[in-house]
Amino acid sequence: MYAKIMVAVDGSPIAMHALDEAMLLAKIHGAELMSVYVVEYPHTYISDLGYDPLPITEALVSEGRHVLEKAECLMKSRQIDSKSLLVDNRPTLDSIAEQLQKVADEYAADLVILGTHGRGGFKRLLLGSVAQDFVRITCRPVLLIPGKHHKEERTEQREEGEPYRHTAPP
Repeated sequence: MYAKIMVAVDGSPIAMHALDEAMLLAKIHGAELMSVYVVEYPHTYISDLGYDPLPITEALVSEGRHVLEKAECLMKSRQIDSKSLLVDNRPTLDSIAEQLQKVADEYAADLVILGTHGRGGFKRLLLGSVAQDFVRITCRPVLLIPGKHHKEERTEQREEGEPYRHTAPP
């Protein structure tokens, strides 16, 4: 069903949970799995503020490489055909969701997997939602994986190795 699956990673426990689910799906379908890390540059790091932002940008890129190395090790340990991509678009004004959309299109992803905090109300308004923004702009199939705290609340849990049950878009 899927030949190319893309998963967004950022090093958070929620993204790592999404990576676990993505690896399970890739293994079931014999699909290639690409992990993607988008370097996020807060607007306060703009160089015209009178300081050299290079140490900050280097640290952000280094963190992205570290997260992708961890993802690659996990994928290789499970013998999954994998690749990873660090997206470092410093001068862009595109949101993370827009950058992920461009990568998904270039990769021709059959499925995009994103972790989600499941925040609502004021917290979502304040912190934003990459997953929500991505779902609004993409035409690709998306699987949202709730954080582990949501998994524990569900009464019917899927055990590892049990087939993933989901419905395809119409």
